[in-house]
Amino acid sequence: MMKQLFASILLGGLSAISTPEITLNKVHAPIYEQANLRFEKYFFEPTQETAYLIEDAKGKDIPEESGIDQISFSKYDAVELSGINNYDYWKVEVDGKTYYLEQDSITLDEEVIQDMKEQEEAKRKAEEAERQAQEEAKRQEQLKTNWNGPVLSPSAGTIVGPSGKETYYNLPMEGVVSIMRGMGNNDPYWVREDGVKMLGDYVMVAAHLGLHPRGSIVDSSLGKAIVCDTGGFAHSNPNQLDIATAW
Repeated sequence: MMKQLFASILLGGLSAISTPEITLNKVHAPIYEQANLRFEKYFFEPTQETAYLIEDAKGKDIPEESGIDQISFSKYDAVELSGINNYDYWKVEVDGKTYYLEQDSITLDEEVIQDMKEQEEAKRKAEEAERQAQEEAKRQEQLKTNWNGPVLSPSAGTIVGPSGKETYYNLPMEGVVSIMRGMGNNDPYWVREDGVKMLGDYVMVAAHLGLHPRGSIVDSSLGKAIVCDTGGFAHSNPNQLDIATAW
C-alpha cells in the first residue's frame, strides 16, 4: 500500500514539471543585406577614362559618405577614373594615390563640360552687360543738370543758363586739349551729334579761371561741363561760360 502511494506521488510530480521551450536566435536578413551592400561598395570594375568635375568636390579615403576628405577638386578639373560600380562613389587616381569621388560630381562627357562653360560665359556676359547698362544710366543721371530754362543753340546765340550767361565759340581745340592732357586728363575729345564739343562725358567750356579753374565741373544749359579754356569775356563777366561748339 505504501509503495503504491509513493509511486502515485512521484508520477504526479513528474507530470507537473513542464519542459522548457528552446528558442534559437534567427538571422535578421536586413542586417545581412546591409553588410553585404557595404562590402560590395569596395569592389570596382577596372577602367581607364578621363572624368571631369561638374562641381567642387572632395576625394575621400573610402567609398562611403563617412570617409575622410583627403583632397580637394575644383569644378572642371580632369581626373583619371580607375574604377566604377553601381554605387555612389567611384575610384580615381591622382599622382599614384587612390581617392573616391561621388559619381554625381563627375561626368565622362566632355561636351557636358563645354556646354556648362558656354552657359556660364553667356551668363557672365549678360550680367556684365546689365552692370554696364546700370552704370551708364547712373552716369547719365549724374550728368543731368536739372535745368528747365532756355538751352543754348545756334539760333539762340546768348542765353542765361544755370551758371550765368552762356555764349558759344568755334575754334580749333588742339591746343586746349593739349593743355588738358598736360593736366592728366586723357578723356577722348569728340563732337556730340548736336555739334557740342566734348571732353569725355563733359561739355567743353571757357570760363573765368579764378572762379572756375581748369578741370572744374560746372552746370550749363547743354549738360555738365568741364572748364578747359578762358577768354577776354571773363574780365567783364566772371560768371559767363563760353561753350565750345562746331556751329
